[in-house]
Amino acid sequence: MPPLFFKEGIILIRKESSGTHKLIVDRGENKFNPQLVTDLASALRIVEDAPHPKSLVIVGRGKFFSSGLDLDWMLSDPTGAGAMIDSVRHLLARVLVLDCRTVAAINGHAFGAGLFLALACDARVMRTKRGYVNFPELNFERRLARGSAELAKAKLDAKTLREGAWWKWFGSTDAVEAGLVDAECHIECLEGTAEEMADAGLAGSFGTERFDASSFKQMKLDLYRDAYRSLAPVSVDAKLVAAQE
Repeated sequence: MPPLFFKEGIILIRKESSGTHKLIVDRGENKFNPQLVTDLASALRIVEDAPHPKSLVIVGRGKFFSSGLDLDWMLSDPTGAGAMIDSVRHLLARVLVLDCRTVAAINGHAFGAGLFLALACDARVMRTKRGYVNFPELNFERRLARGSAELAKAKLDAKTLREGAWWKWFGSTDAVEAGLVDAECHIECLEGTAEEMADAGLAGSFGTERFDASSFKQMKLDLYRDAYRSLAPVSVDAKLVAAQE
């Protein structure tokens, strides 16, 4: 079956037997710049609009899951950097509250915004023997943006937050112990393991008599309210808050 989305190394495919979508990101270091964010957002919209049962696996290729923000692009266009960073935040907000199970298959290094994309997912599995996850802001004399900080607080414990703030590099075993990822495995098993984790979150796997996608999304909003409100556009957050009242 042809891809649901394909553009310059961004590929979205769907496993017909289960409804699991796989979003493959294959642009070298997968740095976040306007083109990458636009294409990821377009692929994500297809998943958002897809019927249930469904789930989503996000995976990179090669040495990097993502090395984070494209600093070279930001230096080349300082006036556009703020809007680009906002677009990354908004993308993370959409992943965070997607109405299905989301899994990050961390195939290599995940730094900065790349790590936060993984944290926005419901579950994470990381390859062994190669690759680190890391908060690089201190090395660049930067602070964590509020949305990133709230997302980290929503997903990580206090000890891991302290170690992350001190610029610790987490290999797969350390990342599992710290709760940054849920599992580790050899690269040959990475995507299969991620798909199994995604399949376990399909509507038919919950053991409930009924599954309501809007209620599932609402539970995520309730759990990650501070992170979501710090990441999402103000207009979108206002609509959701109004809907809850």
